[in-house]
Amino acid sequence: MIRRPKHDSGRRREALTMVAGILTALGLIFAGLAPAQAASYIRIGGSGSSWAGNALQDWVSRVGAQGVTVDYENKGSSTGRKEFADKMKQFAVSEIPYTGDTADPRDNSRPSFKYAMLPVVAGGTAFMYNLKVGPNRLTSLKLSQTAIAKIFTGQIQKWNDPVIRADNPGVPLPDATVNVVVRSDGSGATAQFTLWLLRQFPSDYAKLCAKTGCDPKSATSFFPIGNGQLRNFVAQNGSQGVTTYTANNLYTINYDEYSYARGIGFPVAQVKNSAGFYTVPSESAVAVALTQAKINMDAKSLNYLSQDLSKVYGYRDPRSYPMSAYSYMIVPTETTTALNYAQGATLGFFANYALCEGQRPMGELGYSPLPMNLVLAAMDQLRKVPGVDKETLAKMDATRNSVRSGTAPACNNPTFKPGDSPAMNQLVRTAPFDPGCNAACQAPWTGASAAENQGPGSTGSNKGGPASAASATAGSASAAGPAAGAGGQTGKDAAAAPEAAAAAAGSSGAGACDADTGVCGSAAVQVQGASGQALSPVSTTLEGRNGWGQAQTMLVVAGVLLLLLVLAPPFAARVVGRRPKGSSSGSES
Repeated sequence: MIRRPKHDSGRRREALTMVAGILTALGLIFAGLAPAQAASYIRIGGSGSSWAGNALQDWVSRVGAQGVTVDYENKGSSTGRKEFADKMKQFAVSEIPYTGDTADPRDNSRPSFKYAMLPVVAGGTAFMYNLKVGPNRLTSLKLSQTAIAKIFTGQIQKWNDPVIRADNPGVPLPDATVNVVVRSDGSGATAQFTLWLLRQFPSDYAKLCAKTGCDPKSATSFFPIGNGQLRNFVAQNGSQGVTTYTANNLYTINYDEYSYARGIGFPVAQVKNSAGFYTVPSESAVAVALTQAKINMDAKSLNYLSQDLSKVYGYRDPRSYPMSAYSYMIVPTETTTALNYAQGATLGFFANYALCEGQRPMGELGYSPLPMNLVLAAMDQLRKVPGVDKETLAKMDATRNSVRSGTAPACNNPTFKPGDSPAMNQLVRTAPFDPGCNAACQAPWTGASAAENQGPGSTGSNKGGPASAASATAGSASAAGPAAGAGGQTGKDAAAAPEAAAAAAGSSGAGACDADTGVCGSAAVQVQGASGQALSPVSTTLEGRNGWGQAQTMLVVAGVLLLLLVLAPPFAARVVGRRPKGSSSGSES
């Protein structure tokens, strides 16, 4: 039997204790250097817009990776607003408010509690289609707004109608029925689309209502198809429903947010804007158009921050997409049976994430990020939610302070570059012009001379045709892929565009800031840098600064601690071994 002095086992225990201490320190340091995780938040849920649904699902997934559970159901704006008003959900998402000219008599639910609307994302209503010319799918369809109005009011029923042929000279369009796919549920997409019809093509909308019984003086959330009067129309539920039906059925066309067609690689119609150029709803084309949105700035109004798109439809900037809009989150500003303080904390975290980091992938997803002035206005609304915690409030304060100081905003919004005013938008500054828009055509919208407009980035890298002009980034261009490469303007449009743009410069206030929105138009100082060259888009990723970043620091600390881990045990054993022999007694068998 071997007897070991007790002090030997004591030495081992002390050495192991020292090693354990080092490992604990190593763990704490790495925990401190690791990305911060969200605080513990309880589960919440919302419902509403499927037009904005892909954006919401992206945010839900990203906060879920941080341990925060948010449920969102793409039920349509009408259902979302009703469930919110009935205290079934903590929040709703809608393109339209409870009251106003987009309200529908069938949407009669109203919250009995205080609430606020805050914009969360921008986007464009696109016209996805499934059309073949001979054996090949057509990917370069152009449509004037007149053609769209007549298609969706049942007046154009053949793809080779003269009105469609006029936008597509030389294309052998088939003698096939246009199968129109509309939403069956109450939706913000329908409300905004019928409002566009009402304001831009009232006589065509009146003809639709004469057939179907709708009110020719009011937009509606439920597309009017009557009782079989529109035989070439089919209604499908939700954005996913109209997208799936269109993808699976030839000679169809629908309306919905660009993200859905983009997500499955289907083309969308290139829509002729008021300058005579055909564009698709890329992030930059939407951003340009929405400089003309009139925002309700009456803080006492229930519709504070809601949108009036009247000036958007006819904006004559050659880069704009006419059917652009904002989508809104509706949140309680007092506790209810559906929202307590703990749930309010989660809602605050989620909405703040959507307004900041959540904006970064929106362009690639098929939406357009919010400009910084609307981000800040939305944050002020979010502060009213009961229970928003100190961590979220600190993040919102950091965003505002960084914008005021002219440094990179804490949320790194892709529309904002350090030194910008909150009203400026980098997507507007860098939006490319169609190659058919020459220097004279561009000048009214850049405020620059013809020579300056030949500088880098003035026309982008798109070479296909009018649809390509709307594709501001490589991501947007790929999404517009089927629509790109469609060829240039018709001769009439190409000749008319410079005169149209020049005339608009005087009439629409190009270069001015909208007093209601605070969003500025295409003044020279906003569109171009001091040198007259187009500015590059702001980075959407945070990089390490001043040479040393978090990764380098972690490597150095890890190296030091690992060295200590190797050296500490023998050193500890030697130190313990020098202790006086009398410090331990007895034996162990």
